[in-house]
Amino acid sequence: MLHRHPNYYPTFHCLGGACPDTCCQDWDIVLDPATLADYQQAPASLRQLLADSLTVDEEGDTCFRLRPDGRCALLQEDGLCPIQKDWGAEHLCQHCAAYPRFIEEYGSLTESSLALSCPEAARLLLSQPTFLVEEWDDQHSDAPYPGIPPQLLDTLEHSRQQVLLRLQETGADLWDSLAAVLSLAQRLQEHLERGDYAPRTLDILPPAPSSTATSSKIFAQTLLQFFTSLEPLRPSWPQRLQQAHATLASLSQSEYQQLCLDFQHSLPQWQQHLTQLSCHWVFRHWLKAVNDDGVYPRAAWIGCSIALLYHLFLVQWMPTRSLSMEDEIAICCAFSREVEHLDENLDLALETCASLPPTHLVFPRFGRSVE
Repeated sequence: MLHRHPNYYPTFHCLGGACPDTCCQDWDIVLDPATLADYQQAPASLRQLLADSLTVDEEGDTCFRLRPDGRCALLQEDGLCPIQKDWGAEHLCQHCAAYPRFIEEYGSLTESSLALSCPEAARLLLSQPTFLVEEWDDQHSDAPYPGIPPQLLDTLEHSRQQVLLRLQETGADLWDSLAAVLSLAQRLQEHLERGDYAPRTLDILPPAPSSTATSSKIFAQTLLQFFTSLEPLRPSWPQRLQQAHATLASLSQSEYQQLCLDFQHSLPQWQQHLTQLSCHWVFRHWLKAVNDDGVYPRAAWIGCSIALLYHLFLVQWMPTRSLSMEDEIAICCAFSREVEHLDENLDLALETCASLPPTHLVFPRFGRSVE
């Protein structure tokens, strides 16, 4: 079996109480039978606390109770979980022990990545100069899952490698790269819908002409409105989106274009960071098209997400002309938590983005990027 993960994946360590956020909030954590049985053997000092922290949801599953502020009833003032702190990490439930690690299995292939809703995972990603994937073979010959055409998986792997190389091409403009990726994904989608799971190699074509400030600004505002319409986990997320929409709406076209150019000149790392995010989502989501043949919806979602984050970075930078790594991490974490971790939100985003042809995804590439 082949195993793959980003090169920084093994270096991840939970920050515990030093984390600027907490993963012990907002999630409905369903406990597996083995964990519940283990809790019966908890130390006496912890047993009653555990019992008081459990509840049964509408579907009859036992899960951790959430306080009115959305935090787990077990979470202590120091930001630590008493199970891990006083008993040992080996007694955490499956969900808590695994987070922020995500594992995708395709029978003969297993890929692992880190969720961007975790601040430390986001920091590791944004700190990398390039997106590199490590691969090794454990010498076990597992067959592909039934129902997954081997040619489809091979085609998706090949096209994903093309995309990752194009996104990280030396001297390339990110928006040009994303436009080219969308064109490739659209053509590949047409083959998949015809049942052609092994099309001839598809070249990545040159990008279309640059957009105007008017169309880019309108598209950004449309994105902000759409993502605001999704069900939020925390009220701070739609508030951020609404504020960004109001800010862009207050700008004239010339003011908007100059703001983008000033932002890019002030923070030359903007392109590297958004490229890292693009590569992360391509690695994490592209192969999932084996389940539904939906490669273009995922490519379009990635393009829309990068355009959204660019404008959220832009608006955050605007008042003080500064954008710290902590600011970027907070925005990335909020996006991932609110969109990627809610299946209904991600499904609706994929469905909506799938309806947009590449020419309708308008990126702010009217000016020359600062490398």
